[in-house]
Amino acid sequence: MITLDFWPWLEKYSGTLSMSAMFQVFDFTLPSYMEHLPNDELLPLLKTVMSKKVAKRRKRSDINSLDQVVDLIRNSNNIVVLTGAGVSVSCGIPDFRSQNGVYSRLDEFELDDPQQMFDIEYFRINPQPFYTFAKEIYPLNFKPSISHMFIKLLEEKGKLLRNYTQNIDTLEQVAGIERVVQCHGSFATAKCIVCGFQVPGQALEDDIYAQTVPICPQCGEERDGVMKPNITFFGEMLPDEFDRTFAGDKQKVDLLIVMGSSLKVSPVADVKDKIPHEVPQILINLECLPHMDGFDVALLGYCDVICRYLCERLDWKLVDTQSTPKSSDLSFTQGLVRHHYLFEGAKEAVNWETDSNQEDSVTEEDSQKESTAGSP
Repeated sequence: MITLDFWPWLEKYSGTLSMSAMFQVFDFTLPSYMEHLPNDELLPLLKTVMSKKVAKRRKRSDINSLDQVVDLIRNSNNIVVLTGAGVSVSCGIPDFRSQNGVYSRLDEFELDDPQQMFDIEYFRINPQPFYTFAKEIYPLNFKPSISHMFIKLLEEKGKLLRNYTQNIDTLEQVAGIERVVQCHGSFATAKCIVCGFQVPGQALEDDIYAQTVPICPQCGEERDGVMKPNITFFGEMLPDEFDRTFAGDKQKVDLLIVMGSSLKVSPVADVKDKIPHEVPQILINLECLPHMDGFDVALLGYCDVICRYLCERLDWKLVDTQSTPKSSDLSFTQGLVRHHYLFEGAKEAVNWETDSNQEDSVTEEDSQKESTAGSP
């Protein structure tokens, strides 16, 4: 781990470098609209930029194999699982950033930018796009996936320290997971964006299915009183529970599993670099994350398939809450680098370079060995 003390560094260089130049030291260009801000207001951002640049977690060279992943799960007792939309796609809930995800459907929702649908300032002006879409992710329509039930198994076996989920579908609760933090809120409750009047989430159900904007019963339409589910939009602070819980969990965690997330939204995306860097880290995702290097092993493919494989290796009985047929193919091949394993559905970038190096690349002989050993 590379470390650098912010305040001594600032004292040393603030007399010779402008604020803009100090940002550039860490490969960050200050946006033009921020250049006029007083230095005191820019210091928190500078500290964040510096901490991200100099404290990136490096891959552990001693953890590379699937057997090690199985052993880590078997022997760890304080596992943190960070989940994103990928664990709910098999339930019928659309993801956001994939090629055919929600953010690719601009014309359908008449948006100039895909993130406007979940931008609090845009919502205040025009909440209709969100309510046109909301029924597609409303939790009553769906059952938990195999991935959710895998996390529940970890909890039942006393291994789950916490499930930090970026999802708002509340399928963790449906699966019975208790040690969960919904980092971006959920549909469980809702409140007025003007007066703060709060109601249970079910009160919005009729409007969500009708794709109409629910009006606050207290302050009414004349005051632009619109009800909004307690989902964290862009421009809003995360619930206090995230910071409060993570402060304690990062001292206890002995294994991190990131599952079905692109890790593109901070501060949740920063979790992997904020826990002790010696803690093993496993990625279970459809594709690798070049912008987030440092995972010890990457299991690439459909999350449900990989979770089924892990349960077979661990000899755990996995409850399947869905009736749709599941692929029986649990085989895998080795990826372009030694610590990547490709299951059904995997997408691996051909030009992967970020956390690999010459000695970590797969030779033809290695590849042949893994192909013959690639079935459970």
